[in-house]
Amino acid sequence: MLEMKTIKKKFYIADFEEEQEFLSSLHNAGWRLTDIKGKRYSFEKCDKEAVIYQIDFNPKEQRKSEYVQLFIDFGWKFITEKDDRFYFSKPGLQCSEDQIFSDHETKMVMCRKIIKRKLAQLITLSVISIIISCVLAFNMFHYSLFPLGIIFIVSLIWLGALILTLYSTKYLTGFFKLKKIMDKSVN
Repeated sequence: MLEMKTIKKKFYIADFEEEQEFLSSLHNAGWRLTDIKGKRYSFEKCDKEAVIYQIDFNPKEQRKSEYVQLFIDFGWKFITEKDDRFYFSKPGLQCSEDQIFSDHETKMVMCRKIIKRKLAQLITLSVISIIISCVLAFNMFHYSLFPLGIIFIVSLIWLGALILTLYSTKYLTGFFKLKKIMDKSVN
């Protein structure tokens, strides 16, 4: 029976380069990625070899079978999918300029896809928080809780703004990281 191990680790979508390095280093140490569920990476024991892992982001632009087959045709092994991220591997000896993002144009396209998704999520979160605040405000005024309602609404707006700011910071950090990757790939 194969020896298995699970590592709990959190990578955000903008951390795809660090995640690739993490997976490659574990494979080089003799642990092959088999699956990802949430923050849990499942590995099985394998021979130590230099293997390159690549992650591509495909937000349902192509059918999954066609999309995966495209990479298989170029020698990549499909491993798993998580949150529109597709994980592929290939022996290091076969990966010279044959990486998924070997040129800056394809890397920039991927970064733009990620940025569009992050912006859509941030805008959706903002709209939902505004709608919830408005519904609660109208309910407070409807039940004649005006003085208490004002205090509640002000605190709710302050709390919502704080949460949105903290959540936006994660996204802004990701945007700057992706921008840095895009700038680096141009040079």
